[in-house]
Amino acid sequence: MIDLYLVPNNPERTTLVSTVGVAYYQVTTTKSQPFGGPAISRIRKPADTEGESIVAEIHWRRWGAHPIVRSRVFDGSEQELLVKELLYKAGNRFSPTRYFLGNDDEVYRWKIVKGIGSVLSNNSTGTEVARYTQDDIKDGFFKGEKKWYLQIQPSTLSVDMIVTTFMIMEKKRRDRVADHHVVRVSEHDEDPAEGGGAES
Repeated sequence: MIDLYLVPNNPERTTLVSTVGVAYYQVTTTKSQPFGGPAISRIRKPADTEGESIVAEIHWRRWGAHPIVRSRVFDGSEQELLVKELLYKAGNRFSPTRYFLGNDDEVYRWKIVKGIGSVLSNNSTGTEVARYTQDDIKDGFFKGEKKWYLQIQPSTLSVDMIVTTFMIMEKKRRDRVADHHVVRVSEHDEDPAEGGGAES
């Protein structure tokens, strides 16, 4: 199991650091230009060359254009996909839950779980693969602090793919909360199915 702490807790500009303080991944994001290119997030890990260090690039295009992700994590060769094709919806189109095909040909699901955070699981077996959650840290580099971190279980799914899909999901989740005040309020409300809700 690997625990990776976001320092700082910002999916667009952060370093993912282990319990003993080793940097596993770094995320940087350029600003979009007023009439130029889109903001670009780059996920890097330590490697011998700059090319080998880039895990993924996400181009956050504007004016309604869907963002694009470029990466070799899918099958080892450079690919370019629309984010909505990589992380696709199934069922309720308003749900924030997203699915993707892993490098091991298994389907995985990112879902927000109340009281925990974002949880990644194998869609066919239900086995948890990773979670983004907050806790009081008991030991290691961040002992005594309350921090958000990505906890990754051993699996056949590439850690690069877990980190790439997580970073996209978390940025989009924060964008939704920032854009829609109703989301920020309703996150603390009971689910209408539990509480009845007001119907006229």
